[in-house]
Amino acid sequence: MNTRFLMSAALGAYAAAHAQAEMQSPQAARHILNLDDVEISALVEDVSMVTGYTFIVHPDVRKVRVTVMSQTPMSSDDVFQVFLSTLRVHGFAAVPAGRDTYKIIPEQSAVGEAFVTGSGPNAFVTEILKLNHFNAVEAAQMIKPLIDAQGQVVANANSNTLVVVDYASNLSKLRTIVAELDKDRSVVETVALRNVPASEMETILNKVQGERAREGGPRINFSAVASETSNSIVIRGDELMVERAKQVAAELDQTDPVRDNIRVISLNNSDAVEIVPILERVGVTMAARQSPGEGGTFEPTIAHHEPTNSLVISANYETLLAMERVIEALDVRRAQVLVEAIIVEMSDDTARELGVQFLVSGTEGDAPFASTNFSRSAPNLLALTGALAGDGLFGGDDSVNKTFRDAAVSSLLGANGVTLGFGGQDGDTLFGAIINAVEDDTESRILSTPFGMTLDNATSALVVGQEIPITTGEVLGDANTNPFRTVDRKEIGVKLNVTPRIGEEDTVRLDIEQEVSSIFGSVNAATPDLITNLRSIQTSVIADDGEIIVLGGLVEQTETDVTSQVPILGDIPGIGRLFRSEGKGQTRTNLMVFIKPTIVRDDLDARATTAQKYTYIRAEEIMRGGSDDSSLDRFIEDVVGSTVPRR
Repeated sequence: MNTRFLMSAALGAYAAAHAQAEMQSPQAARHILNLDDVEISALVEDVSMVTGYTFIVHPDVRKVRVTVMSQTPMSSDDVFQVFLSTLRVHGFAAVPAGRDTYKIIPEQSAVGEAFVTGSGPNAFVTEILKLNHFNAVEAAQMIKPLIDAQGQVVANANSNTLVVVDYASNLSKLRTIVAELDKDRSVVETVALRNVPASEMETILNKVQGERAREGGPRINFSAVASETSNSIVIRGDELMVERAKQVAAELDQTDPVRDNIRVISLNNSDAVEIVPILERVGVTMAARQSPGEGGTFEPTIAHHEPTNSLVISANYETLLAMERVIEALDVRRAQVLVEAIIVEMSDDTARELGVQFLVSGTEGDAPFASTNFSRSAPNLLALTGALAGDGLFGGDDSVNKTFRDAAVSSLLGANGVTLGFGGQDGDTLFGAIINAVEDDTESRILSTPFGMTLDNATSALVVGQEIPITTGEVLGDANTNPFRTVDRKEIGVKLNVTPRIGEEDTVRLDIEQEVSSIFGSVNAATPDLITNLRSIQTSVIADDGEIIVLGGLVEQTETDVTSQVPILGDIPGIGRLFRSEGKGQTRTNLMVFIKPTIVRDDLDARATTAQKYTYIRAEEIMRGGSDDSSLDRFIEDVVGSTVPRR
């Protein structure tokens, strides 16, 4: 009987009611399936009419013939589930391909297109199952026979998860099985040891477990952790395996072994000389706590071997264990701190000088004389006048003439700015006048960044500068013979002494001594003694890692106004400028000192810090040389034989 899909109210008792329901709600309509050996394409067409879904049919589907019979009316959702079951029986699956659209394809192809969620028990879906206690690889092997022939299960050992692709109706059963497998059935037992050290027992038990696994035997599912403080071993795992591990530990701990009371411990980071006093105090404390019933006090012996930086300890077993724990805690890699000081000094000096000097004098006998001469003005008018007058004033005395000529030359050499003047002799009258004007403006900017790397709680000292001689005394012998001078050397330049201490939350306390000194010049022309500039800061601050913090500084502005004049005459308005010399000066100084600590905890931080400084100095070399080639790189690679630091 080749009958198309029938939509009818076959039973008269239901005819009117179902017809009315179908008109009002398509989802509530009732349908009866009666198909006998028809092509599956006919079933697909009629289900599409009932449900309103669109189906995309694989070519292999058209070759299949199906038989579906029912006597009980069904809703459209029930019809769709019967349709999915029919497809599943014949090796096909309906995979969602959009809104109200499905692809009908072979089950083999449906595995890769299964959705994470699906509707109905016949939907082909993908589900991820997370295991907390059971091994995912072993669970996959156990549930694989229960999965549909076209389904798949994949175990991820890293995340301990299962990815299962199967029909929704089968996944509920798989979830129940996996949940039962994933129960924590482990137990925890603590075994106190009397003779064998806990660390040694931990190594033995875990090594036995690893050896069994490498030999292909069953893995002993337990883990052992040593508690050295109580000399106990904590075992966790399956109850049966934990009992076996306890038996092994008890058998090994039955006999009292012959113990070695001497240890030679090499230190990797600490100095053995500094550790010895600490261990001696620990040994004294341990010996005092030992009861007389335990064999009396046994004073430990502690020595160090400087060439190998090793400790040699002789003590009883309990004391050795305590000292080993102390050494392990102290002999750790200490963090380092890169301390960078930033010194900024900007100054601006201005000065203005204006002076007028004149002279009128006779040349014979008791001649009248009038002159103005100011110490701040140069050149010296009196010296020039004496040199010009020469023989007219002093006759043929060459020594006097030479003295005036030398004074005049020295006076001219010391002049600054512009000097205008005139002079001469009219009969017995000698006259002259000089105007000197000068303006100075000096700006300076000094930037320096001394830096040093040091261990936590260690002192770093950096000096960049020169040593200059400072006279401390002079001695003459009898009759001013055999002169003797004592000289001391003084360091001039940049100094940075810092002791960092790393605190909690990456804070750094810095005890700092910072100094900048330079030579200002000589005290005066008559002595070789020098004047030095000094800027020094000694302080303690707290800064965060990588933070720039100000240490101190100076903001100073000095103004000077000096006037030299002839009394009364210099105060006359206008003409009074001929009788006075004026000088004005202004000095402005801005000095700031900053500090930046950078914590270097490991080799990665050290390489990054080194590469940063190396890249800077390499860039400076390339920029000044005008080439991409760096002689510093060649020197590091060829001479030092090391890899060039890179950022």
